[in-house]
Amino acid sequence: MTRLERAVEHTAGNSRLTLVVALNYGSRAEITGAAKVLAQKAAEGTLDPDQVDEQAFAAELQTHGLPELDLLIRTSGELRLSNFLLWQAAYAELIFLDKLWPDISERDFVEAVDRFTARERRFGGR
Repeated sequence: MTRLERAVEHTAGNSRLTLVVALNYGSRAEITGAAKVLAQKAAEGTLDPDQVDEQAFAAELQTHGLPELDLLIRTSGELRLSNFLLWQAAYAELIFLDKLWPDISERDFVEAVDRFTARERRFGGR
């Protein structure tokens, strides 16, 4: 059993947090794929283009069905999203850590969550 499989098995019953590990994922490809699906449905006449809204678009993303993204922790010292969850990160709180993913400790994670909970979430408002 791989480390990833063990982690999935170990956390299968958890219900308080959702951790998404995206392997071989690119946000631009995900967004383009959703647009193609909606365009095909419109071309087939099964979707009125006027019905395309944020919810219809999000329903075609690979991440549909997951909870809204609240916190995105960017590791490796980079100060960019690097084509990662571009749509989903619209109202997420971002925390940047100057460590590589394998070096993130439980303490680093707790500190990131503490920083997140101290923020005032406005979802685009003032």
